[in-house]
Amino acid sequence: MTLNQLIYFEKIAEVENMGLAADLLHISQPSLSISLSNLEKELNLTLFNRVGRKLFITLDGQQFLKHTKKILAELRETQAHMRSLSADREVEVRIGCISPVLYDYLPRSIREFQALTKIKDIKFDFIANHTPILIRMLKEGYFDFILSSHSSDPELSQQLVYSNPLVLLCPPNAYVPKTWNEILEQTLIDFQEISAFHDELHLLLEQHGLHPLFVHKAPDEESIASLVSYGYGYAICPSLNILEKMNIQITPLPTPNEDFARKIYLTQLLYRPPIGNAKQFFDYLKAKINA
Repeated sequence: MTLNQLIYFEKIAEVENMGLAADLLHISQPSLSISLSNLEKELNLTLFNRVGRKLFITLDGQQFLKHTKKILAELRETQAHMRSLSADREVEVRIGCISPVLYDYLPRSIREFQALTKIKDIKFDFIANHTPILIRMLKEGYFDFILSSHSSDPELSQQLVYSNPLVLLCPPNAYVPKTWNEILEQTLIDFQEISAFHDELHLLLEQHGLHPLFVHKAPDEESIASLVSYGYGYAICPSLNILEKMNIQITPLPTPNEDFARKIYLTQLLYRPPIGNAKQFFDYLKAKINA
């Protein structure tokens, strides 16, 4: 059973005349007759009784017509919905990002892009979340692309955008550790496991033979810094301008610290690249990287 057979059957049932149906479908009458005959053979049912040139749908045909209309209605609704999505994506740019990207990089880049291109009627829609959730939503079609932490997913293409050096957050008026051994002696606050940076941080520490004992956990930089400001402990955290406004001490990590940075990647699906304005903005961000 093919889609064309269902469309042809529906039209024949509508006009009850093979010649008229063929004209409306823009196919030859013999081709239409063969299609209907093959459909009846496949179903092992008589769908129409023929009296001269007039066709009368049978009871079995009426039952089959109900199913056919449901199938074709669903198909047409799907086509309309997907066309609307395509039209939206020519105008709207859907971006997923980890929250630090919203503090400066993304809003600044959007303003620069709008000033440069002067594209009218463009809408930016962005949602912040953790990298694993962003990747799942990207695959489900919620985003055109994302700005995320590193991922080894083979379905993704990633390009490094920028990196934030890691720093040590200390409670106000508390002792500032000078060496890694002194840091390891402190009560430390960790990122929650849902954050992709949790795994990145622990991998960096392990690569340098550092095994701190984390006592508390929080989901992001701001909440970690808040705990630090209330004296719950120290934290190793990406450097962000927003942290400078909080009641904490911020100091560089002891050497070695060259590798200690959080990296942000421009991430897209290999099999579904951005289109429309999303592609233009994506290409603009790539050009900034390579400049």
